[in-house]
Amino acid sequence: MALRAVFDAMPAPLRDVAKSLYRSIRPADAEPMMYRIHLFEELMALAGRDRFHGARILEIGPRDGLDSKRLAALGPSELVMIELPEKQGVTAPWVDTIPPPKRYIETNLMYMSRAELDALGRFDLVWCTGVLYHNAEQLRMLRRLFTLLRPGGFLVLESATLRGSRALRAQPVVQVYFPDTYRNTGTITHLPTAAAINAWLGMAGFEKVHPSRCFDKSNRDVAAGRMACIATKAGDDDGAVYYGKSGLNPDYRLGDAT
Repeated sequence: MALRAVFDAMPAPLRDVAKSLYRSIRPADAEPMMYRIHLFEELMALAGRDRFHGARILEIGPRDGLDSKRLAALGPSELVMIELPEKQGVTAPWVDTIPPPKRYIETNLMYMSRAELDALGRFDLVWCTGVLYHNAEQLRMLRRLFTLLRPGGFLVLESATLRGSRALRAQPVVQVYFPDTYRNTGTITHLPTAAAINAWLGMAGFEKVHPSRCFDKSNRDVAAGRMACIATKAGDDDGAVYYGKSGLNPDYRLGDAT
């Protein structure tokens, strides 16, 4: 049983004592979620650090700014960070420490107008961790990220996934939480398996998806309930269509409906 599962199985008072004891004998990690460092290292190994010097980078949901600092250190021509207005209290302490050129936008990516999306332009790297599963329209979101990438661009994606048996987690399924959201988050209405996310990535147009091992070194306790990958975009015309068998319709790309 993973250590996280052991803690979760304990009564609350005992769990707090056990976690405190564990932290006292185990050296503290450099960051609360070390897998993000390992995910960044995997991207550097796959693409090469120089690939993003002078590139345009988009980060969705920067939260604590730790990934933002790593991305800014790559020397992009511009780093665009998009975060929800309600997160201002979390981002305010660090956002001014990110060196220019940068843009910080308070909005919901999925509710931006066509004019606002066009003004964003396109990117060589989209970094999106801990965001997808908070969105009810996950295929649509992945398609939007695909269209925001230039051909040859990279998507770094990380998400929570459906809990359950190994057999269930191996299937491309989604559990719906409505009207009661998952653990009363108010945002998590759909929890997909990693297989479901991989299927959506293919539908959205990503032909090459590299599974990540970022949880293996420091966060094995969460690996059963999260997934991460690095996907690459080949061309703008990629992406699955439906109602295409007759050849009498235009291409209705999945995730592009207005």
